[in-house]
Amino acid sequence: MNKHYTLKPQLLAFVVLMMAGVLVSGMSWAQATVTGKVLDEAGQPLPGVNVVEKGTSSGTTTTASGEYSLRVTTPQPVLVFSFVGYQPQEIAVNNRGVISPTLALDNRMLNEVVVVGYGTQQKKDLTGSIASADLVAFKESPNVSILQSLKGSLPGLTIGQTNRAGEEASISIRGTSTLNGNTSPLIIVDGIIFNGRLSDINPADVASVDVLKDPSSKAVYGSQAANGVVLITTKTGRASIKPTITYSGNFAVSSPTINAKLLRRDAFLEKIRDINYLTAFTKESGYTELNPAWTFANSELFPISVAGVAAGNDYDWYGDLTQDASIQNHNVSISGGSDKTNYFVSGGYTNEKGFIRNDDYARYTIRTNIDTEVTKWLTVGANTSGSFTNFYKDSPDMNSIVGTNPLVLPRDASGNYIVNPIGDFNVNPFLAAENDRYEVQSRLVGNFYGIVRIPSLPGFSYRLNFGNNLKFFKNYTSSIYGAGQTGSAAKNDATQYDQTLDNILNYTRSFGKHNINVTAVYGYNTSQFNRTVASGTGFSDLNLSYNSLQQAEVQKISSEAWEEALLYQLGSVSYNYGSKYLVKATVRRDGFSGFSKNNKTGIFPSIGLGWVISEENFFEVPNIDFLKIRGSYGENGNKVGRYSSLARVSATDASKYVFGDGGLTAIGRSVSSLANSDLKWERTRGINIGLDFAILNNRIDGNVEYYNSNTKDLLWEQTLPQTSGFSKVFTNLGQINNTGFEFMLHGQPVRTNKLSWDVTVNFARNRNKVVSILGEDLNNDGVEDDLIASGLFIGKPIGTIYNYKVQGIYQLTDEKLEGFLPGTYRIEDVNQDGKITAADDRQFLGNTEPAYSFGIQNTVSYGQFTLRAFINSIQGGKNSYLSANVPYGYNGTPGQATNSNWFDFTDFWSPRNPGGIHPNPWLSTPAGGREFFQRNFVRLQDVSLSYSLTDKVAKTIGAANCKVFVSGKNLLTFTKWKGWDPETNTTLYPVGGPANGINTALGVTSINAFPVMRSYSLGLDITF
Repeated sequence: MNKHYTLKPQLLAFVVLMMAGVLVSGMSWAQATVTGKVLDEAGQPLPGVNVVEKGTSSGTTTTASGEYSLRVTTPQPVLVFSFVGYQPQEIAVNNRGVISPTLALDNRMLNEVVVVGYGTQQKKDLTGSIASADLVAFKESPNVSILQSLKGSLPGLTIGQTNRAGEEASISIRGTSTLNGNTSPLIIVDGIIFNGRLSDINPADVASVDVLKDPSSKAVYGSQAANGVVLITTKTGRASIKPTITYSGNFAVSSPTINAKLLRRDAFLEKIRDINYLTAFTKESGYTELNPAWTFANSELFPISVAGVAAGNDYDWYGDLTQDASIQNHNVSISGGSDKTNYFVSGGYTNEKGFIRNDDYARYTIRTNIDTEVTKWLTVGANTSGSFTNFYKDSPDMNSIVGTNPLVLPRDASGNYIVNPIGDFNVNPFLAAENDRYEVQSRLVGNFYGIVRIPSLPGFSYRLNFGNNLKFFKNYTSSIYGAGQTGSAAKNDATQYDQTLDNILNYTRSFGKHNINVTAVYGYNTSQFNRTVASGTGFSDLNLSYNSLQQAEVQKISSEAWEEALLYQLGSVSYNYGSKYLVKATVRRDGFSGFSKNNKTGIFPSIGLGWVISEENFFEVPNIDFLKIRGSYGENGNKVGRYSSLARVSATDASKYVFGDGGLTAIGRSVSSLANSDLKWERTRGINIGLDFAILNNRIDGNVEYYNSNTKDLLWEQTLPQTSGFSKVFTNLGQINNTGFEFMLHGQPVRTNKLSWDVTVNFARNRNKVVSILGEDLNNDGVEDDLIASGLFIGKPIGTIYNYKVQGIYQLTDEKLEGFLPGTYRIEDVNQDGKITAADDRQFLGNTEPAYSFGIQNTVSYGQFTLRAFINSIQGGKNSYLSANVPYGYNGTPGQATNSNWFDFTDFWSPRNPGGIHPNPWLSTPAGGREFFQRNFVRLQDVSLSYSLTDKVAKTIGAANCKVFVSGKNLLTFTKWKGWDPETNTTLYPVGGPANGINTALGVTSINAFPVMRSYSLGLDITF
């Protein structure tokens, strides 16, 4: 039986009234306004405090007098007050119209959370050396890569200079501790090993960068951590936050910091006369007055250039082969979350035009980070990204540009390019720009994870990480001028796939003052690579470019592949008692496929201890708020290159053979390297001692570090006697010591109602020395022999300079050693035997490594304005950070020097310029010699000025907040270095020659050097 229920009129009226009341109440809240004044601990008003209604994009900032007014929009609003240097507060409105909170100072040393191996930890509980980057300080700089934002900002972290579009900067941590082993730090992105270019990551997607530097913190990553670890965490959404849309973008114009030019006609002709001064000038005048009988036809100037003299040619090769440089970045992100799910979605576009024609680069990035709490015991998530880069066309190298001269033209009378414009083997630099080039790199990353928590076992969690990294390389090119103008084309396709699987068990428990954290990891990392190259030369028709290689008269194809695997297990225990006594112990075991069968695995232990002295009852020192001493000892490994322990075979032309009379040529195999079944892990053992402090009511905080490490069983390619049939074999030998001192100091010298000044200073000094090499004493003097041919000396740094000492340049009337001419180096004859020989006259001149480096970051805020300035410097002290300042590329003959050009900063000796700093390199001498100069510099590296719109103005455009800014990069450089910037083209000369050995960051060369760029940018950052 169906029953029909109806409401009585009185009850219906009551329900209607109640619903109306709720609606009216909701409407009244939607229209309610909360006001108040925010104060600091001293009762003074705080300007610029962010006041946000939780769960919405509605917010404002306090005025100069600390006052605010905010219209709330939710039925039960909660206000969040936050300000740099203070602890945030959340306050429920609860029908109040006035809320005036007092914010407490935030001890950043105690509460800052940093990323450590397989987790996070509060900085106050650390026993190791971990540095966190201040990414906000460089957010407004026109940086294409996150590495550019780290340059000079952290002690012990060295980032190289970049001067080409899309170029990846070099990176090292705490100097050099290996010879032939891997020198790059381990990169971890969102907990997964990252093999590739950090420039592929959009800097706008990065939330934090933490650097592990000491043995204890690095030991978590064992065999790959000898050179330090860089942990990058990308952005995520926040729970219970409505969708927030953010756009950030900037446009920058760039020009060289050194405004150098190639010599134009008049200066170039003077240069030719100076090269030929013996005949171009009169002897009676001391070779300073012109010889009227001499003409340019009397020099070694090629006929086409002689004709250019008569024609009055003055072509600006450098001007026409360069372009207006610029950078533009555009980033859009959407983030937010519900109670159970957080998300962050972003897209980015970067376009960089370099200074040289066709030196262009573009990058497109996408990212989706999401995690959701499926149940109370299960959380799943994914960090996925795509990066697509395009290097566009070929650009001419600097050598080819400098190899031309203003007397010749790039095109003939018919408008066609002249292949060899000066009449020798040097190719017209415009030809490279005419090539059809397609070079793209695409990276797809999918890192997936699940976290399981057992309700009946509080503090326990199991996390499964599954990382996938797939990269595609495509490099296609064709040139009608290639292969001796017969035409050439090629297609180069490659793929690399990296996979990581981590099983992470974690247990955290606190009972009383006892706090314990236990972590266990079992996982693997594999890499696979494949490449196929097809090429051809001799084309009658290149209209189809590289898409019709079958038309080539000569066709070639080649392929290669490799794979490697790393298996690891980890156990780590952290314990602290009342955040006063700290202990962390770690043991990691690694197995790598590249090592010999007898030494596949290595075990790497570490221990760290800490004592927070300021927590002791007896510690009652005024103005010292926090004081902790810590120390760690550990062992890290270094991997060898894949297949280094195996005997390898090759199928070269030398391996071909003919079997039987009249037989066909067959492709054979020959052994190309020796096996070493005892090749083992390179091991670095070291200590780190640190002091963390905060003083003056936390107005000043910082840390001091000292470290000392020894690397043994160095991976080294040892030279073998020719009778063995092999030139080298990989083995273990020697020892290197590496020591250093670092400190970072942060303070707030000024903090008033209207003005605040925040400053951070970092300093680093590193020294290494060779303790042992081969262990040989062939001269029986009781001291181990140096390895002079490889530049390695017992007891001295790896970058030691052992060369002739230059005492100036010989002048016309100087008494000279036999074989030396005016305009060549005057070299010290150490043993006074009247001749210069390598065995008797070389001496130790210093070393190439910096003596120390420092950086100073200043942030000054006044009202809505914020000014940031960062100074970066590297210094050489007494005899360090040296490099030969020689214009390479002009060595050889007077003919080469006569027909080539050089930049106007080049200062060669001549009778008219007796004070020139460069010798005449085209003059041969019994000994070469190099004069070494210090590369010291102080650089105003980053400057920005931003203005944040007031809440009232931002709301008129529908924004939650909006900031406009201008910035500059590399605006000023103070240095005594002559020529290109002291960091330009920092060639990393390897010990043992360019084909092997280690990168030692030795110095500068002008071979194919490009200028460092100065940039000015304008940008916008807006959130809806």
